[in-house]
Amino acid sequence: MKVAKAIAEFLRDAGIRHVFCISGGASLHIIHGIQDTEGIDYVCPQSEQAAAFAADSYARLAGLGCALATSGPGATNLITGIAASYYDSIPVLYLTGNVTTFRMASAVYPGLRQYGFQETPIVPMCSQITKYAVMVRRASQVIPELVKALAMMRKARTGPALVDVPDDIQRADI
Repeated sequence: MKVAKAIAEFLRDAGIRHVFCISGGASLHIIHGIQDTEGIDYVCPQSEQAAAFAADSYARLAGLGCALATSGPGATNLITGIAASYYDSIPVLYLTGNVTTFRMASAVYPGLRQYGFQETPIVPMCSQITKYAVMVRRASQVIPELVKALAMMRKARTGPALVDVPDDIQRADI
């Protein structure tokens, strides 16, 4: 099974029925995983910021929300919605795609700002406005990191989490 499909099944099994997303090259595998999974669907609200606020609103009604964006500006467009979820203690799982791990600046030229197309350090950018933020670096870590993110989101004062999944990890078999 592909990681993207496992992510979709995990979200569905966690009670998420709708993921708010804007398609992009670094998130398409997860979108396809959602499309191929019974009991979960995606909604495209025309901008990542709208997706973030839609997931926040959905969580206020259903108890848990999810938004998905691609790398670079797609991921950074979620930030205002992530902050709103954080300050209002709303449990939303924000997922972002990122460039393949072998195209990341840290893998190629340490100290280089960017190597991969639209590579953005979304995890450090969001670490102060989430209860948990992580980039998954191995396929075997995806589900354990999602489990941890959901646990952190629901612990004590609730709030959002961000899980960044590089493109090659989404495509990997587990």
